[in-house]
Amino acid sequence: MKYDEQTLTEKAVDAMKSSVRAVVEDHRRRNRPLATWEDGKVVYRDADSGQMVREDSVPYRTKSAKE
Repeated sequence: MKYDEQTLTEKAVDAMKSSVRAVVEDHRRRNRPLATWEDGKVVYRDADSGQMVREDSVPYRTKSAKE
């Protein structure tokens, strides 16, 4: 799919993923830990640990007209 054919949401998600990759790579180069949020707590991970930094998929809800 060409960039021009993407929806605004798809463009935003692609930009976010690109930004996360850049941050992870920057932390890896500088040998700095990555701060992530797990089970309500901040967890620091080594950027070279090979563990994925990702968010679990959560269904999004919208308010109905009645709410």
